[in-house]
Amino acid sequence: MSITVNKAPSEKSFWKKVTKGAKKMGEEVAVLGIKSWLAMSDSNTPTSAKMVLGGALAYLVMPVDAIPDVLVGVGYTDDLAALGAAVKTVGDAVTQEHEAQAREKWKSL
Repeated sequence: MSITVNKAPSEKSFWKKVTKGAKKMGEEVAVLGIKSWLAMSDSNTPTSAKMVLGGALAYLVMPVDAIPDVLVGVGYTDDLAALGAAVKTVGDAVTQEHEAQAREKWKSL
């Protein structure tokens, strides 16, 4: 299966996916997604890092992916891998401040 990702998700589609699926995706996937979104939206984040994060976020919100999100227990493992790889790739572009803000947002969902 070939999937083409052209751009990052809109703010509306990202927050809709996270708020509707927060409990199902679990804390780690949700926090990785939120902190990736915050870093991508940060004006201090380099463009190259924004592109990597945007690709992983687009994968998170896509309705079709390698492992369907509806599969309980495993549906978000591919999203976790994509987000984790993206965050690792961009290194310090995702800051401790993004992490703290993401954890706070998670608590409010």
